[in-house]
Amino acid sequence: MTANRIASAVLFGFDFQVNAAIILLLENISELNCVRLESNYEDIDITLNNNHHILAQAKAVEKSSTDFRNVRKNLEKALHSLSEGSEKIKTNKLILITNSPNPLNEENSKSIFYGDAHRSYGSLLDSSKKIINSYLNNVPCPLDLNQFSIQILPFETDDENERYKVVTQKINDFIGELKLKDPGLGKQLFKIWKDNIFTNGSKKDVSIVLSKKDLIWPIIVVTTDLEKIGNDFEEICDEVDYDEIVRQYKSFIDTCCEQVEIFTKIVYDFNIYKVPNSEKGIKKKMGYFLKNQWKNYVSIFTNDNMDADTSKGLTQAIIYSILKRRYEIDRIKNGVNL
Repeated sequence: MTANRIASAVLFGFDFQVNAAIILLLENISELNCVRLESNYEDIDITLNNNHHILAQAKAVEKSSTDFRNVRKNLEKALHSLSEGSEKIKTNKLILITNSPNPLNEENSKSIFYGDAHRSYGSLLDSSKKIINSYLNNVPCPLDLNQFSIQILPFETDDENERYKVVTQKINDFIGELKLKDPGLGKQLFKIWKDNIFTNGSKKDVSIVLSKKDLIWPIIVVTTDLEKIGNDFEEICDEVDYDEIVRQYKSFIDTCCEQVEIFTKIVYDFNIYKVPNSEKGIKKKMGYFLKNQWKNYVSIFTNDNMDADTSKGLTQAIIYSILKRRYEIDRIKNGVNL
């Protein structure tokens, strides 16, 4: 095997591992606390809110639909690794995730691993259990078979649409469950997550993990982009050039909107703010609030070096951005239990 061929196989395996991590974090998003590739315990290590872990061994085969020569070796290695990891920490699930549709190289069980199958040990054929048990006889640490499962992630070919079709579909389903209708969000999120998970896994310090907030805030940033929500700002505050303020201060406005204390205070103040009975409606209320209450926050968002018009405009823009984002952000956060 040439050096280029070996490198290609290694990269393919790591690509599979990153995509497998995306699948597993999505399946456990409500209880997920953080995720890490190449932790001290396993290929994929998901920490849950109760401090228990989901450990997964990721085993990829380049020609997965036809090459079953090493799948049992992969199974044996996974059982050894998962047993060692589960001895060190509390676990909820122990998973062998692979792209092989025949992970036991057994004719009788091929049909039960069709598609993106999830098979617990208890749901396997007796012949399949016998294969697994034969390897466990040589595993020095006990493995809780009630936690063990084999999961299939179809992942093959150099055609990216084909290779990533299951992962992208899972992401699109997740976006649909959050009731987000932003065109192209699935592709954007897939790229962001792939890059972030890969980068995190390449860091030597295994204490550096990706928290749920790290994974979810990119969705919030994309779906609540300032350029998408500024349609009626200038109508409410017609003396302020919203587009120009966003152009100059977009990063700063985003940072302010992501700070929980600021976000919570402004939303609370807005909810209890009273307007005349003749001026009912969210848009009118927002107009009153921006014009009459912005001075209460100007010291938080601006400094003495800004001229009066810029201070006023920036403060109003931040308040407006937070109020326009509040429903979208709350829906996303509630949907993932953040």
